[in-house]
Amino acid sequence: MKRPEGTAGIASAQADAALPRSSASRLKANYVEGIADSAVRQRPGVLERLAPARIAIPLVCACGALLFIVNLGNYPFYTKGEPREAVTVFDIVHGGGIILPMRAGVEVPSKPLMMHWLAALVSLAAGQVNEWTVRLPSAVFAIFGLIVCYCYTRRFFDEHSALLAALILGTSCQYLQAGGARVDMILTIFLEVALYHFLAIAEGLSKRSAPLYLAIAGAVLTKGPIGAALPIMVAVIWITLAGRMELLRTVKLGQGALIVGAISGGWYLAAIISGGTAFVNKQLLAENLYRLFARRGFNEGHAHSYLYMEGALLAGFMPWSPVAALAALRCWKQPHKINARFGYLLVWFLTVLLFYNLPHSKRGVYLLPLYPALSAIIAVALSEAFELPLPALERWTGIVARFAGAFFIAAGVSALIGGAMLFYWPAPLRWMLARFGILVMELPLALRTAASEHWLAMVLIPLTAIAIGASMLVSRPSIERMAAGIAAGTMAITLAVNLIIQPAIANTLSPKEFAMQASERAGLRTIYYFGSLDYAFVFYSGRDVKFASLNAPPELIVGSEEQWPLMPSNFRAHYRMVLRSNPTELDGSGRLLLLRRTDASS
Repeated sequence: MKRPEGTAGIASAQADAALPRSSASRLKANYVEGIADSAVRQRPGVLERLAPARIAIPLVCACGALLFIVNLGNYPFYTKGEPREAVTVFDIVHGGGIILPMRAGVEVPSKPLMMHWLAALVSLAAGQVNEWTVRLPSAVFAIFGLIVCYCYTRRFFDEHSALLAALILGTSCQYLQAGGARVDMILTIFLEVALYHFLAIAEGLSKRSAPLYLAIAGAVLTKGPIGAALPIMVAVIWITLAGRMELLRTVKLGQGALIVGAISGGWYLAAIISGGTAFVNKQLLAENLYRLFARRGFNEGHAHSYLYMEGALLAGFMPWSPVAALAALRCWKQPHKINARFGYLLVWFLTVLLFYNLPHSKRGVYLLPLYPALSAIIAVALSEAFELPLPALERWTGIVARFAGAFFIAAGVSALIGGAMLFYWPAPLRWMLARFGILVMELPLALRTAASEHWLAMVLIPLTAIAIGASMLVSRPSIERMAAGIAAGTMAITLAVNLIIQPAIANTLSPKEFAMQASERAGLRTIYYFGSLDYAFVFYSGRDVKFASLNAPPELIVGSEEQWPLMPSNFRAHYRMVLRSNPTELDGSGRLLLLRRTDASS
């Protein structure tokens, strides 16, 4: 038996010295039995009952549907990223080609086309390209990623850890945010399958290497060479540290090179033939090499300091970042045995994190491929039965649980008060929003409209959040109750965001209505562009881009209100405003203008 530590251990040792051997033995037996009971009590309850696969997999699918599918297509594009991908999907469906369609007719796509091909297939099946068909592939992959996380964690560890890992992954902020029409979720799930399956091969749980290489090929076709680089780095580092050089034969590298080369390499070859140097400069150099190594004269965007990604991880992994700290405290107080499987997860996590610290161009979403590993690490560390009571862990578990409970209560109460203000006191609400730089006057009205459409959810979701928070405040703190409460509370808030808040913001900021009005005004006439493109306008207008020439002013032009004064005065003198859009930014800026040449015939 390990030496008792802490105050209780000292008292036990003193009692042993003072008592006869038989009494001391009975005391030790009772002490060990108490510790065993404490260890058993660490993992009872709802998650334990829901953890078997026959229950957990349908549960994870249902949670995923609530988080990623509900109201998926019922609000327009309003950010830069989603419509940029949607324009490429539109071009594929409408005859722009499948190898290298020119985005909006003028731009080489910045990423390979896996996400766009999937969205195009959905759009063809649905008969049109819209918000739902473009967003659906990432949403489905997000749910599939939760199932993959559960199934592999269950195979490597246990079903309780597996369910907890899937819940942590699915309710982390960055994972939720990536469920829209972006390539990052699809890349992450391909990498998740590849990295987990490599460990399954290494541990003798699978003899099939084809899934590993098909997943890598899918990752490359989603976001380029990084789809192969990350699995290779993780595998090489782990093989080296674990001394498992025999795996180089087991994983059938020749077969893998053939599969990945034929699938992803075949597309790259066809794209180079089709796009020439423009494709090489855009996808291979600008989007990969120049982002990793700074090049003079190249503006890679999203440039940040070396440790930016650590802060982005803390923010993106909320609300589970405090729980990650609890897992670290638990491992420090009672170190977890780092076997091959747990060590592989650590290598996976650290390799991705350190790699993405290197490029000058950094975004928090780039770290999404490490989220499955981090979720599993936390779940395994916290699910393991404790050999000894850990008062510090129990104390901090209570603090985190009560803080989370108070947050959910505050969120629910604020939602109820905000809902009442929308209908009865909108002026004070506008004043409060203005204090946060939200100056768009139409937003409260859009929120009111969304709340009216989902009035039952507007009432029940805040009440649910309050009930979850109250339960976390009054119940005896435990890891399981805390995790279940945080997951349930986050799902409630996410559902409110998807049903009410995000649609209201989208309907306020999207140029969809302006684009449709502009197209109606233009009829068969071409609309030319000045300045930078607004991809949402391009998508909703359904027209390829043609840029205006200063030497031959076209009849109709569209562009940013902020950029219009930057055009030459002699060019501006030819035009008058026909339409002015709603703001496309929350601070009231970003309006678009449709202008018509004054001397044009009616």
